[in-house]
Amino acid sequence: MARVSPDTIRLYEKRGLLARPRRTAGGYRQYGPETIERVRLVRRALALGFTLEELRVVLTARDGGQAPCRVVRTLAAEKLESVERRIDELVALRDQIRRVLTDWDGRLAHTPRGQRAGLLHALAELVPEGGTSPLIPGRRRTREGR
Repeated sequence: MARVSPDTIRLYEKRGLLARPRRTAGGYRQYGPETIERVRLVRRALALGFTLEELRVVLTARDGGQAPCRVVRTLAAEKLESVERRIDELVALRDQIRRVLTDWDGRLAHTPRGQRAGLLHALAELVPEGGTSPLIPGRRRTREGR
């Protein structure tokens, strides 16, 4: 009913997002209808970029009678800032790839068929070393490409 696998439910229990369910005499878990809503809430929050740990902290506070709304708002604003940073990085990457393709088109136009145009080699002139790669968050590009 929650549209997740039993493994997901067990993970959420283990991470403290769901209360431990009652058990039958045979050891089967019995969930109440509130569990379905809780799982759906977690899935929606994960889709916005919240982490399981962030949700654990917020939901534990909420279950304890606190009102963590301002914390949730702050976390969501941080998610938005992160997305906007990634968009800026991807736009810069797109523009860089366009410049490279324009250069390569010129090189290919002056290269006879069957001969090397040195496109990848030309990247040393076209793409600055260092910096971060927007395709791999947090990864730095180095001279060796690692």
